[in-house]
Amino acid sequence: MKTKFLFIALFFLVFGTTDGFSQYYGNEGYGGVDRSIGSSVRQNKPSKKNAENKDYADVYTEYLTKEIKLDGLQQAAVRSIVNDHKDSLEEIAKSNLPSIEKRDKMQFIYDQINTKIIKLLSKEQSDNFLKLKEEAEKKALTY
Repeated sequence: MKTKFLFIALFFLVFGTTDGFSQYYGNEGYGGVDRSIGSSVRQNKPSKKNAENKDYADVYTEYLTKEIKLDGLQQAAVRSIVNDHKDSLEEIAKSNLPSIEKRDKMQFIYDQINTKIIKLLSKEQSDNFLKLKEEAEKKALTY
C-alpha cells in the first residue's frame, strides 16, 4: 500500500511540474511564448506619423473634379467653400458632444456646403453631384 502511494506521489511530482516549465526557455531566465518570431514583419510597416496629411478641401476638390468634371474656377470656389467650414467641422469633431449631436451638427454644415456647391454647378454637374450624394447616403446606411 505504501509503495502504491509512493508511486502515485512520485508520478504526480514528476509529471505535475512539467506543465509549469512548458513555455520556459532553458536557463535564459524568461518565460512565455517567444514574441520575437515575426517581429521583423511587424517593424517594417510604414508608420502613420510619416504619412503625408492632405488637406480635406484639396482631397474633396480632386474627388469632385474627377467625378463631375469641375473646371478651374469651380475648383477654386469649392476649395474655398470647404476651407471656410473646415474649422467649424474640426471643432465639432474634437468636442465632447455625444456622437448623435456631433453627427447632426456636422450634417447641418455639410448641407450648407452642398447648397453652396450646387449653386456653382451646371445642370448636368448638379445632377451628377446629387447622384453621388445619394450613393454616399446609401453606403452610410449599409454600415
